[in-house]
Amino acid sequence: MSARPPFWPELKRRNVLRAGLAWLALSWLLIAIADLLFPYLGFPDEAIRALIVGLLIALLPILVLAWLFELTPRGLRFDRGPAEENPENRRTGRRLDQLTIVLILMALGISAVREFVVSEDLEPEPPTQIAASEQADRAPPPAPLPAAPPGPVEPRSVAVLPFANMSPDAENAFLAEGMAEEILNVLSRVDGLKVASRTSSFSFRDESVGVREIGRRLGIAHVVDGSVRRQGDRVRITAQLVEAATDRHLWSGSFDRELTDIFALQEDIAQAIADALADTLGMRTVRVRRATDNLHAYELYLRGRQLFAQRGASLMPARELLREAVELDPAFAEAWAVLAGVEYVLPSYFAEARSAEANRRAEEAAEKALALVADEPNALAVSTRLAADRGRRIEALVFADRALAQDPNNANTWMWRGLTLLEAGHIDDARECFDRARQLDPLSGIHYGWLGATEAIEGNPQAAEELLLRAHRLGWRGPASAWLLKLALNRHGFGEQAQSAFDNWLHDDERIDESARSIYRELTPAMADPDLRPAAADRLGAAIADMPDKDWTNLLLFLGLHEAAVEEAHRPKPPSGQIVLMMIWTPFDKPFREHPDFMRIAEDAGLLAFWRQHGWPDHCRMGNEALECSR
Repeated sequence: MSARPPFWPELKRRNVLRAGLAWLALSWLLIAIADLLFPYLGFPDEAIRALIVGLLIALLPILVLAWLFELTPRGLRFDRGPAEENPENRRTGRRLDQLTIVLILMALGISAVREFVVSEDLEPEPPTQIAASEQADRAPPPAPLPAAPPGPVEPRSVAVLPFANMSPDAENAFLAEGMAEEILNVLSRVDGLKVASRTSSFSFRDESVGVREIGRRLGIAHVVDGSVRRQGDRVRITAQLVEAATDRHLWSGSFDRELTDIFALQEDIAQAIADALADTLGMRTVRVRRATDNLHAYELYLRGRQLFAQRGASLMPARELLREAVELDPAFAEAWAVLAGVEYVLPSYFAEARSAEANRRAEEAAEKALALVADEPNALAVSTRLAADRGRRIEALVFADRALAQDPNNANTWMWRGLTLLEAGHIDDARECFDRARQLDPLSGIHYGWLGATEAIEGNPQAAEELLLRAHRLGWRGPASAWLLKLALNRHGFGEQAQSAFDNWLHDDERIDESARSIYRELTPAMADPDLRPAAADRLGAAIADMPDKDWTNLLLFLGLHEAAVEEAHRPKPPSGQIVLMMIWTPFDKPFREHPDFMRIAEDAGLLAFWRQHGWPDHCRMGNEALECSR
């Protein structure tokens, strides 16, 4: 029996190593082709990974076949060993060497095309926020925001930053921001996941802030960032999930689709993020409803929603865009819901947008949204305040709870639920809602403002001052913030800061006509000086006679003229607004609540029915004919 030939020389003779190298070169070429073409074909990143794994697995059979067979001019045949020296083995080896070189050159060429040609047109740059994170984290820390850190970090939490617009047309910025907000909205409905609100997450749009600092400010454990590039009717979205504390990338993906597949794309991205968080979140299935088949209506909706978020002067064009969207697709529930929100908040910014007419339009839009999608969360949230304004307070709380069941991470809904409870004197429950809104939206001043209102009502002046002034510094402006600040701080000895904020509001708010502005300036000093109140009462009586269409209950209450305030509250006029009901719960206004005629006011406002079902106001109980309050 002949001796077995040495193993290594036999590998070389049988061209096993050459065959392996040729297969690796072919694999590289196939992977380069796939990396170039798969995004155009709509294949996910998993397809390339599957190809790589398959090619590596196939390497072993290739090596086995090269050992067993030899390639001859007559085809494949079993290798019969070194006893039959065959010059074909050497020729086969040379052919394999030549093939390997050609394959490597082809792979290099395709990789160069992918890197230097295609990427200039289609490949988005790295997302701006996270790409700058290392540099930002090494830079000196920015000046701290007036908002305090929102507390311990929940490991199952995420913030979605605004996506960068990498499209050649800057007009497509709405699409980049809209995609980020859509993904945020989808994630906010994932059970067990805390999602930072749009207001706070998008506040970093123009800041060069590192991921660690973003996580610290928002009190979240993970950050999603990305970019959007649109060319015609195709869109490429790149997104990544980063652990905020370590700057460690947990997941990234690139998706190339037709715009008509945008809802499936949102579902894929949100599902990938949920899967990446499975260790802490558990397995979750994400579903995205196809909101509309009309692409133009969807673009109008994204533009309108972006303007709605900016508030102020952007509300009017937002309304027009959303109206056009629902005209193009009357079955577009989400557009109806956002339109309802626009109509509801318009009177808070424009004097000509009469409250009663705007509320009617808002109610119609919300009803259309709910008729299309029974649990549309934004429509339910708006319905919360519409019902409360009409005195249907039990129904208002039901709307809020239904909205939160669908979208528990909506800070605005938590705030509106808190306002409904605050109006009814359920101060502790309202505070919990405002605090939940603050945790979800820690960089929005309004939540600190209403938390400050609860502290003022409870007679905690130091806490009220801190929260209300923080809200003011964070940008909360308008009548609600000015009156709350004025009331809370004047009554507790912080008049100078309050007066400055109040004067700024009087000067800047274009909704106040000059006659009312003059009266406010004349009478507000009497809030802090009881000696001035008799003269203020006479002046206000004349103003009521001259301008009977206005509601003066607020000012009467703030001056401590409770008897006159009761009479004014009964006088027929336009709705008096939320501040009256909210601020009657201060210890200062105890005489107003205990007035015998107050129960009639409470009944007209829907409070009596609410109390019978949900309990009497904090610190109060029902006496023989009126409320009896301990403070």
